Amino acid sequence: MYIQNVPRRKRRRWVFLDPPEIKPSEIEVSLDELEALRLADIEGLNQSDAARIMGVSQPTFHRILRSARRKAGIALVGGFRVKITGGEHIMRKFRCFDCGTEWEEPFGTGRPDTCPKCSSPNFCRVDAGKGRGKGGKGGGMGKGSGGRW
Repeated sequence: MYIQNVPRRKRRRWVFLDPPEIKPSEIEVSLDELEALRLADIEGLNQSDAARIMGVSQPTFHRILRSARRKAGIALVGGFRVKITGGEHIMRKFRCFDCGTEWEEPFGTGRPDTCPKCSSPNFCRVDAGKGRGKGGKGGGMGKGSGGRW
């Protein structure tokens, strides 16, 4: 009789570290580091593909990923809280016509169906910073002050 896929028994190991208590300290992880962890460890992409998605070189991606993994290890072993900071991220802003609630959604998640507060489908996207005409400066078509009139 042939037995397949029998796992090895777990080997006992000496560990000289007690599980830590939660400390008031925290580790700061940037959005770039978080995205590098997501692409490499969760999505399973290789470094070249992940670097292309992030718009950085492969060596830069490797440095970001190495820093992120180090911080994740320190946070897990040391019992530190993780604070996600920094980075420039672009969100879409929406406003509900019924209750006036404004909220943000990240790009790539699709348009929400309803307002998160009142569940109304009556809302629109609000794009901050877009004004009148070229560059939001007003004045209609083109540049200039109107010529010789």
